[in-house]
Amino acid sequence: MAQLSAFEGEKAPPFVYLTGQKNIDLSNDEIKVLREYLIDKHGMIFGDNGGSAHFHNQFLSMMRRVLPQVDPVQVPLDDVIHRIPYPIPYLPYVAPHGGTNALGWKVDGRWVCYYHPGDIGDAWTDDHSGVPREIWESCYRLGTNVINYAYVEHSKWRDSRNADRGQ
Repeated sequence: MAQLSAFEGEKAPPFVYLTGQKNIDLSNDEIKVLREYLIDKHGMIFGDNGGSAHFHNQFLSMMRRVLPQVDPVQVPLDDVIHRIPYPIPYLPYVAPHGGTNALGWKVDGRWVCYYHPGDIGDAWTDDHSGVPREIWESCYRLGTNVINYAYVEHSKWRDSRNADRGQ
């Protein structure tokens, strides 16, 4: 978190990929850093359940602390994040550790967190964790969509800030 807090405004990364299997143990200061990153620095968390129902519960609990006024919702398959640049007709996953639906947290019309419940990172490994080609290719496409969304939204925000400053 110290590294994330060191970035000033527009220089913060457009997204942070967070995965795991066990506890997520963040201090109140670290929760504040994440909240500022999402809201003030226009960042996005790309969460991926790396292997347990426990991580699923830990991730949801963390997000309740980071954004207490925002409830997670199922990200619809017809949402832009599932359509651009690749159409995603179903949510691909390696193993449904946290269910079979992507969850998202939206603030002011923008996804600030996308949570994949089924270990998308395993499909990205060299051996694709043994899942069929159709699944790992879909997982690559979904990852590309989420990353693309984060970069496009961050870029729009930076451009609007520069326009406001007359740059």
